[in-house]
Amino acid sequence: MQLRIISVLSVTAAMLSSCAYLDYARHWAGDFVASCDVRRIGGNAGHLSMPVATKLCTSDPFVHTSLWMSDLKFSELASGEIDSGQILHVEMLFPPMPGETPIDSDATNLSIRYILISNGEVGIYEGGGFGYPIGGHESGNMSLRVEPSGLVLTEATEGFVDLLSPARLTAVFTGICNDSQGHRFADGVDQFVTNAFGRTMYVRAGDNQVRS
Repeated sequence: MQLRIISVLSVTAAMLSSCAYLDYARHWAGDFVASCDVRRIGGNAGHLSMPVATKLCTSDPFVHTSLWMSDLKFSELASGEIDSGQILHVEMLFPPMPGETPIDSDATNLSIRYILISNGEVGIYEGGGFGYPIGGHESGNMSLRVEPSGLVLTEATEGFVDLLSPARLTAVFTGICNDSQGHRFADGVDQFVTNAFGRTMYVRAGDNQVRS
């Protein structure tokens, strides 16, 4: 009996030494808090945190899962009249598999787009990162910690002032997986960005596959 207790304690200690196992415990305990933090690297550091109002994950025909977080509600996005806001879109290209793919914060299995709206102007930052998922669109809910990931400005409207690039993003996603709601939100983002830039861009894969 004593050996069994020691064995259980040893296994528990080993599990707790891993961030992935800690994240599992937090996910199932409901202790994951959705967040997004973007900081400029070096220089006069800019910093933005996102008060999350929308968080959704969806299936995607071209990647494993798409995750959306924003400080905007869908009604605000649908209005098209947005003076300021933040939208994070994370595409999980594939879930890392122990023994088959790197489980390493320096690896890349995420494609990241961060859309910043400031004074009516729009900037799109892009980068890659790593995240280990818990749950998924198949189970109806998901948690994902995005390890520190680099971002650079790739698109901007004429009056946009870039105070972040190059930047580092960290984020935690936790939310429901609902294709209907998620695709509706994605379509709203597509339309807003297309209107802002005056050309078709950022269209969700699976529609007509236009990406700018």
